[in-house]
Amino acid sequence: MSESRGQMTYYPIFVEMHGRRVLLVGGGHVADEKIHKLVDAGAEVTIVAPELVEPVRRYIEEGRASWTARAFASGDTASFDLVMIATDDGEVNRTVADEARANGIWVNAADDVANCDFILPSLARRGRIAIAASTGGASPALARWLRERLEEFLSEEVAALGDALAEVRLLARERDRDCAASCPRTGTPPPLCCAACPNKVPADRWQDAIDDELMALLHDGRHEQARERLVVALCLREPLVRPNWWAAPATSR
Repeated sequence: MSESRGQMTYYPIFVEMHGRRVLLVGGGHVADEKIHKLVDAGAEVTIVAPELVEPVRRYIEEGRASWTARAFASGDTASFDLVMIATDDGEVNRTVADEARANGIWVNAADDVANCDFILPSLARRGRIAIAASTGGASPALARWLRERLEEFLSEEVAALGDALAEVRLLARERDRDCAASCPRTGTPPPLCCAACPNKVPADRWQDAIDDELMALLHDGRHEQARERLVVALCLREPLVRPNWWAAPATSR
C-alpha cells in the first residue's frame, strides 16, 4: 500500500463476491460480524477455527458455509480468492497474512491494519443502495457514527428512487438498442450508442430529472407516477431522431 503525506491511502471499490472462495480464519464474535455480509454477497465461505460461536455455527448447520474444525495450518490459504482474519492473536494474524500475500491473495485482518491489504468500510444499506464510509482505520467509532448518519439519509423515498431509476434505465437501454440497430456507427458495447448520437440521454438530463416533485411522489408512495415522470423527463417516449449518417429510414417499432 502506498503512503501520501504520511497517511495511508485506500482506493474505494465494491467487489463482486458471488462465487468467490473466501477463507475466514476464526470462529468468534468478529467472525460473526463478517460472515453474514460475505454469505449474503454470494461468497463461498470456508471457516478455519477450533470452535464456533452459536451464530456462526448456524451458517454451517444451514449449509451456507463450510467449517474446518482446527486451528489455522500452513497451506490453508491455497486456492482461495480472499482471506479474512477474525482473531485477536497478532501472531496468528501475521502468519496468515504472510502466507496469503505469498500466494498473491488479498487479506483483511480485523483491527490489524498492518496485516491488511484492504480495510472494510462502515456500510449503510437500504434496498439496492449502499453507501460506504471509512476513516482509513483510524477511528472505528467515527466510522460507526458516519454509518448511523448515512442510514438516516437513506430514507424510504431514496431507496424507492434507486428502484425507479434502475427500472427506467432499462427502458433507456432498450431505446439505445433500437437506435443501434439502425446505426452504422454502433460499436461493441459499452457504450452502445456512438459519441455523436442524438438519441443518447445526456447525463445532466438524468440529474435534472431528480427534482423535488419526483421526490414528493416517491415520499407519498406514488411510485408509478414517479416512474412515468422520469420517463417523460428523459424523453424516452419521443420517437428516435434519424441522424444524417443513417443509410436507410429508421424502422418503426
